[in-house]
Amino acid sequence: MAALRFKKDLKKRKIPEEDYVTLPANGLRVYDMEEGSGAEIKPGDKIVVHYDCLYRGLDVVSSRNARLLGGNRTIAEPYEFIVGEPVAAASLKSFDSANPLFAGSSGPKPPQALSLSVVGMKKGGKRSVLVDSLELGYPKGVNELPPATPFELKIEVLSVSSKA
Repeated sequence: MAALRFKKDLKKRKIPEEDYVTLPANGLRVYDMEEGSGAEIKPGDKIVVHYDCLYRGLDVVSSRNARLLGGNRTIAEPYEFIVGEPVAAASLKSFDSANPLFAGSSGPKPPQALSLSVVGMKKGGKRSVLVDSLELGYPKGVNELPPATPFELKIEVLSVSSKA
């Protein structure tokens, strides 16, 4: 229910570009929509997030549509990664079933900006990131997103495991 509400909040709220803050480490522009609680995320932490890449109001890549099932149905699978390390296409858990409705394809490939833009967030936090850097976005394009095009990345942190 909360994830559904978050997605609705994403679509109806337009944030002015002047409200974004530039991160000194990588030049990404971020806006925290909700702070979250607990310790701040730092490089090396293992985290689980939901993310949405928006281009002209279209949700072009999303962890909420992670696996295409038979019958054109999708299921959401959060994306797990180590902060600061390069991200790769989601390796989804396979279903041990002979039923073809659950024979899903691999998940979406997140932008490299995802791994760098979560530093400083907290569990439960929600952030909007403007990605206009070629190497941190999608240089070859993806789905409806043309090659080397700026887009908006929305992130929701679901859990954090500190490297301790």
